[in-house]
Amino acid sequence: MKYPLPFTLVTILLSVSSLLATSFYVDPVEGAQSNYGSISSPWHTLEEVVANGFIRSSAYQPLPYDAQSSKLTAFHVNAPIQPGDTLILLSGLHGSLFLKNYNNALPITLMAAPGESPVLEQVHLQACSNWILDGLIVSSEPYGHYLSDKLIYLESHGWQGPTKNITIRNCHIYSTKSPWTNAADWVNKASDGLFIKADSVLAQGNILENVHFGLTASGDYIQAIGNQIINFSGDGMRILGSYILFDGNTIKNCYDVDENHDDGIQSFTTNGHIVDHNIIRNNVILNYEDPDQPLLGPLQGIGCFDGFYNDWLIENNLICVNHWHGITLLGANNCRIIHNTVIDPTPDEEPGPSWIRIDDHKDGRKSSNCVVANNIANWIIADADTSGNFELRTYQQYREQFVDYTNYDFHLLAHSTLIDRGTANYGNGLDAEGTIRPQGAQVDPGCYEFSALTSLHSSIIASESQLKLYPNLVANQLLLTTKLEWHHLVVCDVQGKPLIYLSQTNDPKTATIDLTQLSSGVYWIKVISRNGETTGFGKFMKL
Repeated sequence: MKYPLPFTLVTILLSVSSLLATSFYVDPVEGAQSNYGSISSPWHTLEEVVANGFIRSSAYQPLPYDAQSSKLTAFHVNAPIQPGDTLILLSGLHGSLFLKNYNNALPITLMAAPGESPVLEQVHLQACSNWILDGLIVSSEPYGHYLSDKLIYLESHGWQGPTKNITIRNCHIYSTKSPWTNAADWVNKASDGLFIKADSVLAQGNILENVHFGLTASGDYIQAIGNQIINFSGDGMRILGSYILFDGNTIKNCYDVDENHDDGIQSFTTNGHIVDHNIIRNNVILNYEDPDQPLLGPLQGIGCFDGFYNDWLIENNLICVNHWHGITLLGANNCRIIHNTVIDPTPDEEPGPSWIRIDDHKDGRKSSNCVVANNIANWIIADADTSGNFELRTYQQYREQFVDYTNYDFHLLAHSTLIDRGTANYGNGLDAEGTIRPQGAQVDPGCYEFSALTSLHSSIIASESQLKLYPNLVANQLLLTTKLEWHHLVVCDVQGKPLIYLSQTNDPKTATIDLTQLSSGVYWIKVISRNGETTGFGKFMKL
């Protein structure tokens, strides 16, 4: 009988494997495929590295894939690149990446060299496992054309086999650098950003710009965390599987170019496919930043119209859309919609104002055992427990409750009558920014918990032109550039406790802050002048 290895031994073996791993370099400008792949003798392009068989991996055999009979068989066994290795890509055009049936025992990482901008025309992983893409640019525009296709496609394939255990992080994925201003260009040129037809995928910290559909999660156990979908003409994100987490994503600026009913986040069931046990948390959905944006049209917030949806949690989301479907579930069992702020920026105009709604399935079957609690919305319609909700429908009510609704700051004012008005029965422990609930006698409704510190931040928050933090979803090293006069910087937790001090360096416009001592979470940076005044704040998330 075979027994599993002890955890400590597994850890040791993985550590040894990482120590034996090799880094290779690929440089489209100075490299050549006849080189050795070292930093002084780099290969030419990633596409050529794959075509020349430089990567050892394993493929399912025999085909067509059968979960019971197909086994992984190694190929390119003498190739220099082994599972666990890293390919470091330098600036330039690396061609397209198409991998069919490349499955690794340990992840192979494809990453941008520090400060470099490697560009891939397209990425398609079919029947692949254990790959990491980090810091890459994926766009066909630098190649002189538009694909009108999927820029990154992770594909489980009926003949070739499943795709799983993939990480896509810190990548810039775009159809074009500047949004088109006419509908025909959007329809004919825009590509989908990241299409995941796979299981156990992490998409984190990516920027997807000027795309048709932003991120589609059509598989199970997919996590999309801290991504930005900026300018889109279809749906921002889609949930089409189970055990999926959408957390901390920003979805903004919808372009109305065709007959598609656009959604910030949409889900539906097809042919009996199950989409259960999903979490939508801490996301921001904005129909538009600029009311004069070209091709402006209505955007639905979170639309789930063809259930049943079972055991969903939708919490701490900020949704600002000019449509009645703020959050809608038609056919839901055991679902909770709590602590969301759902506001129509123009509540006096149709289609709107925005509701939170749980209702019957379109075939008449009833929803059951759901909770809609501690939300702020224009309208609540739900056959459910509806404790601690508040409806706001006029501009005057917006002005009385929110810091600056015209600029999408929906933090509660210090004199808001909604403070401490939520119900403890469904109060979760943290708000959308990581502030502990409750701050007062009781939790506050909506996605933001009022605190004196947050209120101060909102009053003097630095604009992006004054203070830039990169990456905003950061691992260990935070880069800062600022136009503000400062003497020192202070990193604080969400309660205002000072954790890191940094004095001004020789270059007053830039700073690098080491965050290795911090645990994961949301933090603030205070910018302090020589006379001790706080001149600005910035916010970031530590991974």
